[in-house]
This record gives sequence, C-alpha cells and structure tokens, in this order.
Amino acid sequence: MTGSVTKTEPITEGDDFVDAKAQSVAMAKAKTDLKSATNAAAIGSRAVAVTPDLKDGHPVASVSFAKGDKLQTATQPLD
Repeated sequence: MTGSVTKTEPITEGDDFVDAKAQSVAMAKAKTDLKSATNAAAIGSRAVAVTPDLKDGHPVASVSFAKGDKLQTATQPLD
C-alpha cells in the first residue's frame, strides 16, 4: 500500500535478463525519461506500467494506463 520496495534481486540469466538488456539499450538511446513519457501518454488516467523498447531503431515507451474501467496501452516516443 505504501509503494515502497521491500526486496530486490539481481537479474543474471533467462528471459528477464534478455528483456532488461533490451530495455537498457532503449534507454541509452532515449532523450526523454520514462516519467515524462508516461505523463504525456496517460493524461487524465492512472498509469499502471511502462516499458522501454526499440521500434525501428528508435526508443519508445509502451505505457499501460487505466481509464475509467478499461486498461489501455499507448506508445510514446523517447527520442
């Protein structure tokens, strides 16, 4: 309920490691931070998830947000 982190673990292998490396590459190319991208995509809504990625070589953020009783996803450029 507080939003605080209670535990962290290093990611050293598997699909989570591959995904983390891809997200790191996307953020290295980004000129916009995830918070700004999330705010731009989820205006008037509550953001529930954001994931950086590369699309056609450009960094983007996939932002999932609750709007009313529906969950929606929008893609926001990070470059």
